[in-house]
Amino acid sequence: MTASLTHNGREPYHLTLPHSVAQAGTVFFLLFVFMWPFQGALFLTDNLFDIQGFKPFNLLSAVVLAYLMFDTAPLHATDKIERRSIRIFLLYFATFAIALIRSVPNAPLLHSRFPGVPGSYVDFVLSACIVPAFYTLSFLFILRRMCSFRELERITTVICLSILLLSIAFIAVVLMNPSVLLSGHAGGMTDSDRDEMALLCIVYFGNHYNVIGTMFISTVPLLLYRALTRGALWIAPLCLSLLAVLLLYSRTALVAVAASCFLFLILRRRFGILVFGAVAAGVASLVWGGGPTVEALLSIGFGSGSVVSADALLTGRVEYIWRPLLEEWTSDIGLFLFGAGRYGIGTSQLWNTGTLLEKTVAHNAIIEFFLDCGVILTGVALMFLMAGTVTAWRVGRRLNSDLYWALFASMFGCGISMATMSAIFPTIENMYAFPIIAMMINVARLRYLDAYRDRPKTIQKVEEIVAR
Repeated sequence: MTASLTHNGREPYHLTLPHSVAQAGTVFFLLFVFMWPFQGALFLTDNLFDIQGFKPFNLLSAVVLAYLMFDTAPLHATDKIERRSIRIFLLYFATFAIALIRSVPNAPLLHSRFPGVPGSYVDFVLSACIVPAFYTLSFLFILRRMCSFRELERITTVICLSILLLSIAFIAVVLMNPSVLLSGHAGGMTDSDRDEMALLCIVYFGNHYNVIGTMFISTVPLLLYRALTRGALWIAPLCLSLLAVLLLYSRTALVAVAASCFLFLILRRRFGILVFGAVAAGVASLVWGGGPTVEALLSIGFGSGSVVSADALLTGRVEYIWRPLLEEWTSDIGLFLFGAGRYGIGTSQLWNTGTLLEKTVAHNAIIEFFLDCGVILTGVALMFLMAGTVTAWRVGRRLNSDLYWALFASMFGCGISMATMSAIFPTIENMYAFPIIAMMINVARLRYLDAYRDRPKTIQKVEEIVAR
């Protein structure tokens, strides 16, 4: 597993660049991934020299893109696994581009309803296309450049250290503002408590607490993997990240992180650790009184009435987001078949009528994709999702790799988050899905490469047996 993917039937295509430049490109990429959770912080959101779009994160992304383009042909496949992966990626990106192009004429309308969306057409394209497209760079970079087990471990370490820093920063911010927790502890979590936590996260991190929750969903299984395979040094980062998840008001994050860690421990047959973790979580809940997030999770759907409905369990999403939007889209054949383009929810005729919650997202990845692209592409996307899940499961059973199963558990958590958060198109919420999927592919390619290299030896042994 330490070999690099340098040959599998075809020689990879590389442009000639000095070794120092190649090393610098890798360092820039690792820094690019490391700063993902903090790209919305105040000191990283200001335009340099007052030039629109000249933000530190955007400039670093441009450097990574330039290195990827000039150091190697990013779309030149060296084996059939890579070739198929690139083709699916191009299909995905083409779908995203079409949805975005269709939404450009709606920029003024979207700006009037979503203040964060620029009103000018040029700025809209830059913010809605260029920045999300930067997140997908990690897929191509890892697929093409991080091609050995050592390099995969390296990128895993960078992600874990980044989340460790995020955990420490978030816990420190909460401790500096204890009123957020005290208000939630007093009588259960209310809408005002959520607003206070959301405001706190936006002020310090530039993102909603649900966005921060998806970062933990994608990465906590990797911290668990490190704690199990790299010794006690990684136990503290894991515990800090779990504490940060408990302090968040994101119920989806709590459920998805617990489910993904549970799955990883089951897959690795670490039943003793699983039981210990469950007992520790129970004791912590009793000592801490459940915490605001846990209290809200256990109280969902149990109001003054005795009937527990799906709408109550999903805090109003069914009646005030999903149902009115689906009824509107199915009543128009054009919207039903082809959608309304990117940010389709912002084009709804039900806006400001009181029958639709004024949200920037549909809080369901599949429904949001349907609003943007219509039923035809939604059906295709569902088939790809199901086929990809089945394929990933089968590959994992053949590989039996700790790293692969940790990555699989991370994607499992991302899948859970799609029910109430996240998205299919590239956003800050699902940005970690791109490097994780690329890492899963490369772990499989490493085993495929080993089998390819062992094939001549196997053939030789068979020939010797036949000769005898």
